[in-house]
Amino acid sequence: MLARVANSLYWAGRYIERSEHLARYLKVQYFSTFDAPMIQQKEVILQSILHMASNVITNEETNSQQQHQQQQQQSTHSFSEQDILVTVGFDLENSTSILSSVQYARENARNVRYTLSSELWEAINAFYHYTKEYPVDFYKTRGLYDFTTSVIQHSYVVRSYADSTLLHDNVWAFFKLGIYLERAVQIMRILNSKVTDIQVLTGNGKDDPLTAYQWTTTLKTLEGFDMHRKVYRGNIKQENVVSFLLTHPAFPRSVAFTLGKVNFILSRLTFALNPNSQLNFQSEKLETSFKFLEYKEVEDDLQAFLGASLEKIYNLNDLIEQEYFE
Repeated sequence: MLARVANSLYWAGRYIERSEHLARYLKVQYFSTFDAPMIQQKEVILQSILHMASNVITNEETNSQQQHQQQQQQSTHSFSEQDILVTVGFDLENSTSILSSVQYARENARNVRYTLSSELWEAINAFYHYTKEYPVDFYKTRGLYDFTTSVIQHSYVVRSYADSTLLHDNVWAFFKLGIYLERAVQIMRILNSKVTDIQVLTGNGKDDPLTAYQWTTTLKTLEGFDMHRKVYRGNIKQENVVSFLLTHPAFPRSVAFTLGKVNFILSRLTFALNPNSQLNFQSEKLETSFKFLEYKEVEDDLQAFLGASLEKIYNLNDLIEQEYFE
């Protein structure tokens, strides 16, 4: 397989997954502002949504709390609510908006159209046309729920066709590798963002009703509320939620599970890694660090841990690019 083909498949998967996570974050967080505990905190959540769709997704996620608060204050005065919603949903000048992500996914898929099944290509193409043609005026006033729900459903359809219509060969592997690597990135970004929101809203991040509410919205954003309730009997507190989303071995949106899938897919590539490859070593090391992580090891400075771990995932992406795309 040519490096450019593998690269296009990988990034098509990443952009599909990115669009879904941003849509879920926008949907759950925005509508949480209408609930009683959050009625006075709308500006903080809107800024959190804007931050998740920031133009640059880099190691700068580790900004200090003071910097983040300053950015919140500046952006709150610079953007109206509708401006923020449009920036996140449809702004093509914002490379991480939902529409931009879907457009990039389609462009990458079109570059390797001949490697895909007709069903998968048509699903990606339909996804793009749905987002491109959605009436922005309706979205700004009454269509946000409909739009975000449909984006989530389209992304599920794309992933389903990838699994059910492609040979599980290198084409499938690179597409899925992009999906799982991006999922790990987005889980960490969401956790990092919510820790910051809790600190801004409560000033201490301790387990109080407002903090529990924020962790509830985090679980719903990552579609883990019901499964968390099964594991922890509904006891929503920071330790339980963070442990569940970082380390649970059987929850598909935990970091440990997701990195396990990254390692599995790397092992499925027919041009397998050199056993001494840094990618192989760092990928397995990172998965193991989450599988055996204990909350007490990170509770004193959770945000620093999340920032450092996110940087390691970005470095894993760099190693993938060096190994396969250069």
